[in-house]
Amino acid sequence: MLREPSAIGYFYPEGLKNIKKLIDSFNIIPSKEKIDAFGIISPHAGYIYSGKTAYAGYSNVKIKNNIIIIGPNHTGMGADYSVMNSGGYGFKDFNVDINEDLANAIIKDKDSPFVADEFAHLKEHSIEVQIPLIYNLKQDFKIVPIVVSYIKYADALNASKSIFNAVRKLNLTDDVLLVASSDMTHYESAESAKIKDDIAIKEIMDLNPGGLYNKVLEYKISMCGFIPAVIMLNVAKMAGCTKTKLIGYTTSGEATGDYSSVVGYSSMAIY
Repeated sequence: MLREPSAIGYFYPEGLKNIKKLIDSFNIIPSKEKIDAFGIISPHAGYIYSGKTAYAGYSNVKIKNNIIIIGPNHTGMGADYSVMNSGGYGFKDFNVDINEDLANAIIKDKDSPFVADEFAHLKEHSIEVQIPLIYNLKQDFKIVPIVVSYIKYADALNASKSIFNAVRKLNLTDDVLLVASSDMTHYESAESAKIKDDIAIKEIMDLNPGGLYNKVLEYKISMCGFIPAVIMLNVAKMAGCTKTKLIGYTTSGEATGDYSSVVGYSSMAIY
């Protein structure tokens, strides 16, 4: 199956030329000294709001040949642990193929909660919007798109083990980038959002997935992709990562001028 774009023309422009034109307007010069990141947290709002923050993240890390993108399920469609394991994501003037071997290895790992499911992906934007940003930096890569719903921490840990086991089995530990697609606090004042987001960011920077999970619930932080972030952090720790870097933090207020009700965005590298 070639998944057709659902967010094109809304979250990002149609056509590579128009995407590049918007990205160029961000005035971000890709870093010469790239971080050899295993994981990254990247926002998924419309490019005019979060694109600059997301692209700054990708511009500072090595883009690997295999990219696992984990997004939250905004639509409620499909399975709780959904892996699209064949075909690709289409964008009208370019396509990105799925790494079927890696996708199926994740599904088939012992005690894996993941299932092959296309339904959860059809209208979900959190994975889709990441791909054109990456494609602007590197064209020859494959993806494994994963959509997850709200799950208990023990379930997130089992999901993390299945991803790590599959990556290790296929000897891809050094050639995979694990993207956790997430915005931060939603629709609070910029001041309130910053306070809450700083709490979540500290747990991420401390490589504390359990702490992130608990703090999000305790402080009612509306970080939509905190489960993808928890999974990514767990896998990164299993892979031996010990360092983190906050590449950028912004809010939608910087685009709209309205700081009374914002959405927070962050880019963080794990390596």
